[in-house]
Amino acid sequence: MEKEYLYVGNYTDTNGNRILKIGTTNDLNRRRYEHNTNYRRAKNYTMPREQSFEYIWTLPLSKYNTLRYEDKNRQAWQEKGVGEFVRNDRFVIAEGLTEVDITIRKTYKSALN
Repeated sequence: MEKEYLYVGNYTDTNGNRILKIGTTNDLNRRRYEHNTNYRRAKNYTMPREQSFEYIWTLPLSKYNTLRYEDKNRQAWQEKGVGEFVRNDRFVIAEGLTEVDITIRKTYKSALN
């Protein structure tokens, strides 16, 4: 059975907002390219040309588990106030936030760069 990846990444938009993204993919390089292309054309929270989407945490899991844990972590982040939730599983990171928790079976702490 092929593995998929649960990932957390971020970028800084044209207004200086730090944007956090949680998602799933079976190809991290392709997905990074897609994020760079799409977020540079986005109306809101646009990524500047000189910026790129960076992964800060990845974990290979089964496809079912990636989707399940993506949903659970997104919901937990909304409840904890990680930041303002915006379309496509993104968050405008709250001021002063330096790390984020990702819970699978155990909780991983990932520093926000």
